[in-house]
Amino acid sequence: MLRLPHLLVTLTLFAAGATFAGDAEDIQQLLKARQFPQALERADRALASNPKDLQLRFMRAIALTETGRIEDAIKAFTQIAEENPGLPEPYNNLAVLYAQQNQLDKARAALQMAIQTNPSYAIAHENLGDLYARLASQSYDKALQLESGNAKVQTKLTLVHELFSRNPQMAPRGSANMAAVKPSITIITQKPTLPPATRAPQATPTPAPKASATPTARPAPTLAAKPSEVPKKADGAAERQRVLASLDRWANAWSKQNADGYLASYSKSFRTPGGQKYAEWAKERRERVTAPKYIEVALSDQDVEFIDDKTAKVTVRQSYKSDRLSSTTRKTFILERSGDGWLIREERAG
Repeated sequence: MLRLPHLLVTLTLFAAGATFAGDAEDIQQLLKARQFPQALERADRALASNPKDLQLRFMRAIALTETGRIEDAIKAFTQIAEENPGLPEPYNNLAVLYAQQNQLDKARAALQMAIQTNPSYAIAHENLGDLYARLASQSYDKALQLESGNAKVQTKLTLVHELFSRNPQMAPRGSANMAAVKPSITIITQKPTLPPATRAPQATPTPAPKASATPTARPAPTLAAKPSEVPKKADGAAERQRVLASLDRWANAWSKQNADGYLASYSKSFRTPGGQKYAEWAKERRERVTAPKYIEVALSDQDVEFIDDKTAKVTVRQSYKSDRLSSTTRKTFILERSGDGWLIREERAG
């Protein structure tokens, strides 16, 4: 069923440019090779000369986590969150660490902060759902201890178990006999994909933190019938972040060769190349996403233009690398609003 035997952290790092250089690249390779003590040592040396480098600090916090220094990792992610209130990733990683320690109230608060910071951050929503499922499982288990013959509670508990047993990605690794494990939950976090707020060309340092740092910023457009210029600017900056976050999730899914996540980033009205039927295009893309031994995709130099309140045009530089191909391409995306997020309606190279 479900349990939390250890923290599962899967990482895809994106830099502001196409590739990492120097210390950051070396630390990334050490993390990928699971040489965590060496990665931590290298990160400490690099930060000695560049203590404010956000990417290095993220990687150091990850190395602390993987070497078992959980309290130090919590301190590191907490400091990153406090100094960068526009980032949801440190809150999400804090939630995973708190859940590992069974501090579920703190985990829930951290996930709620991640969602408040970026309402389109899908993995925080998923993790919060997992956390509530864990709490439900514990409550149902306690109810059965007090009233073992309650068939309704037993049915609910069984449904919670089946919810995760049907999804192999949410089951802990190395667990052959899942039915014998006491119900709990594994929260899987992405090691942080550095969001658009950290990229110099689109940093917008003043409005972005204001839009995401306080609970009152999100509902600003509905506060008055005649919105002022200031709410418009703040809302535009926040919406721009959501657009870029949607593209980051697309690139991240591609890098992880997660075909379902990759295709989920496209709108149902997506304009396929050459008028190809969507089903045929999706089948072809699924094969191309999953076939290589590895894929690395990085986006940089993003420029966002809102055509209207439901349509955005984004130009980016896409760097693609696999065991078969390496290329850098300029791309243009047309995205349409979908709830609190954005989906790709059109995509063209050049």
